[in-house]
Amino acid sequence: MITAIAILGPTASGKSRLGMDLAVRMNGEILSIDSRQAYRRIDIGTAKPSADDRRLVAHHLIDIFDLDERSDAQRFALLAHAAIRDVASRGRIPILVGGSGLYFRAIEKGFFDIGLDASDRSAFAESLEDVSNESLYERLVALDPESAQRIHRNDRYRLVRALEVRALTGTPLSEHIGRQRPDPSREEIAYVKLGLEIEREALHRSIAERAKRMFDRGWAGEVERLLAEGADPAWPGMQTLGYPQVVSYVRGELGLDEATARVVERTRQYAKRQTTWFRKEAAMHWLAAGESGLSEAAAELAERRARG
Repeated sequence: MITAIAILGPTASGKSRLGMDLAVRMNGEILSIDSRQAYRRIDIGTAKPSADDRRLVAHHLIDIFDLDERSDAQRFALLAHAAIRDVASRGRIPILVGGSGLYFRAIEKGFFDIGLDASDRSAFAESLEDVSNESLYERLVALDPESAQRIHRNDRYRLVRALEVRALTGTPLSEHIGRQRPDPSREEIAYVKLGLEIEREALHRSIAERAKRMFDRGWAGEVERLLAEGADPAWPGMQTLGYPQVVSYVRGELGLDEATARVVERTRQYAKRQTTWFRKEAAMHWLAAGESGLSEAAAELAERRARG
């Protein structure tokens, strides 16, 4: 049996730092379960680990997709399982760190294929071509409010997917996910799930401070270079959290203060959806972010759970 540690929770809550502390303390390696860090070339706005951190602790599942690729939870889960087994085979502890709830669910429980007819899917997509993202989101709120809580109102691909499942199967996507059965091939891995909880005011402060640091570190310059190199703002990687607002700033459509404010607001909304998702996660051990002795408490808990 392989024991893996998963550090989960909202963005900007301190997961990466705790992951580093545990990896050093417990002879571990980090597997990023951040759907944004999986994209190559977008580094500053996704808060990828520093070169120093990567030299100190091996990191996996970062920079695996090109910007024009659609991130895929099923493919990601397969890569994650290969990485987990590789890390464990070398006598080290896999430590999963991130806030992508759907990706973690795919890793832990497997992914399901609802098996919709390709022609039906195509016809449904065509029927929505002239429907705005806002209208799609409103429909989803009415038909599948649980899915609407975790899908951003501008994430057209996932909005259409959720509506498609509801229309073509008669059952909400959230219900399909709830019925999902564990994949027997994954039973050889036991996860110790550590959740970081943080007061809302402290989280909002952390989000605002991080956004400012990203701009100070050259986020706008990073985006400007990508555009100059031919990156399309419509590519999936360029549509990840914060990047559309920085594109607007670089193009002169927004001032710096407005762009920063919008990034902060989008990030707050995302963090709220993450918190809602992980609050429903079974067998989660919650720890208070920022408390003294956090890494010691997390290591003790993980070791205790690993021993059974």
